[in-house]
Amino acid sequence: MNFTWSKKENGQKTNPWLRLLYWGLVVAGIWFAYLNIQPYERAVSFLGGKATSSAFISLVAAIPIINGIAAIFSKSLSWILGAILWSVIQIIEVLPLILYNNENFIEKIVTSCDGRSRYQEKETDDPTLKMLKRTYNHLPISVVSNLEVLKIFTYTVDFLICLTVYSPVSSGKISDLIFILATGQWGKLDYGNLALALITLFAIEVIVSLIIWVGKLSYAIIP
Repeated sequence: MNFTWSKKENGQKTNPWLRLLYWGLVVAGIWFAYLNIQPYERAVSFLGGKATSSAFISLVAAIPIINGIAAIFSKSLSWILGAILWSVIQIIEVLPLILYNNENFIEKIVTSCDGRSRYQEKETDDPTLKMLKRTYNHLPISVVSNLEVLKIFTYTVDFLICLTVYSPVSSGKISDLIFILATGQWGKLDYGNLALALITLFAIEVIVSLIIWVGKLSYAIIP
């Protein structure tokens, strides 16, 4: 897919309203990315606080000037690590969406699978050779399959982080959430936090989907 907005392939300019919508979605994506980093910053800060000994914290806090510098550095480091963690998770979640909307990628995978030679496993083959043949025979479709498995795992981790930071129960415990859901005590849920968790989990994916859709639509509509 072509994300450039200068001209269409036939030389005509893209629809100005679609162009405005496109860049509006890009700005919204950047804004939501900034907002969505905050839960991961808090998660990193929480893990960092657990990993640092209380004696060391007390020692640094007792030193003038150093304690202020340490606090600023700790905040910046937490944000940077949170941004890195968020970026890795989002790339894994969004990458299949982008690849499946790329005709060249799909064509290469399908063509490679249809025209690829296959090795037969023999009884006399060494176990390592059998493993290599099996691995080769499953390429390149196994790359896509593994990406899907990794995506499910990443969504699970992402979901747990979101529920930890934006807990829908007052205790903040996942076990209490499961108990409340199992017993149908819907009134005890914090729907505001639940909404924040879902926005953090799916906002970027929805925006990327809309950007791809608008980008494709711009090449189908003549202004």
